Amino acid sequence: MISLREFLGAGAVCRLMAATTVGTALMVGSAAAQDAVTLRVASFIPAQGFLNVAVVQPYLEKVEAASNGTLKFDFFPGGTLGRAPAQQLSLVQSGTTDMAVVMPAYTPGAFEDYNVTQLPNTAPTTAAASVGAWEAFDKGLLPQPEGVKVLGIVTTANNVLHTQPPVAQLSDMAGLKIRAAGSIQSAAVAALGGSVIGNIAGPEIAEGMSRNLLDGTLMDWIGIREFRVDRLAENHLEIDFGRLVLMLAINQASFDKLPQAAKDALTSNGGRVYAEAGGKAFDDAVDTYRSEYVAQGHKAVSLSEDETKQVDAALAKVVDDWVAETDGREALLEVYRAGVQSAE
Repeated sequence: MISLREFLGAGAVCRLMAATTVGTALMVGSAAAQDAVTLRVASFIPAQGFLNVAVVQPYLEKVEAASNGTLKFDFFPGGTLGRAPAQQLSLVQSGTTDMAVVMPAYTPGAFEDYNVTQLPNTAPTTAAASVGAWEAFDKGLLPQPEGVKVLGIVTTANNVLHTQPPVAQLSDMAGLKIRAAGSIQSAAVAALGGSVIGNIAGPEIAEGMSRNLLDGTLMDWIGIREFRVDRLAENHLEIDFGRLVLMLAINQASFDKLPQAAKDALTSNGGRVYAEAGGKAFDDAVDTYRSEYVAQGHKAVSLSEDETKQVDAALAKVVDDWVAETDGREALLEVYRAGVQSAE
């Protein structure tokens, strides 16, 4: 019997074997691509919003690259799957989306302890605040939402006071109509002499200022651009009024069904890694935005040493009052602060 090598010749056999190997590799690659799970990711933030562009999408790209071809994402920004911020957690829990950006402060339910990051003067940077929040969650001191797995936590940049009238000293805050969101911000504004205006959504702030219904607002340096507050408020008092938590959550059942490589990619790029990377993105952006505004003629004011001591004492009481409201918050604040220090 004539062998294949004798019939075709040695060179032809080698070429045939090489072609077979390539064909097999292509089939395997095609199968892997077909087996990739596609997860839907929802964000109520507009497509070009800072969190999406600088934090969430880079995370998704890293996860997809690390998943060994097992994972892909369909991203739905701008509230495509549900516009209301308070709706986002239920979208994940119901399986309407696999993943979503969730803001606990805007979500009904027992998530008040996430407001630990809103406490003024408790973290020097957003990276530190984000790590502190993750450490508190990881140690079980922040509630786990039912039916989801929390992949990562990052906070917004710290809120400062942005006003139309100049505020060069603490007494200039007296009587100013200042938009504040939530009980902690309201308490802080009141403690410093401002008149609290609540129940105004972010997109309505600029209009309120244009109609002289507001003199100013608490917001971070990034938010004033996204909500067009910067066109009206050119005076900025740099007091740390705290930050808001932004959670990236996945439906637990969706996560459980994933291949191990996909699970590993999601978790290894989440947690403290996500907090550090996301927090740094916010910190870098704040440095850039603030410098640009000052170069344009905006006034960024820091108080005198004596007035800073007055502010610190007033805001420390806001912190103490919040801790005293509910059992367990003293331990929560201690762990949060330890996490903050570990990131500095």
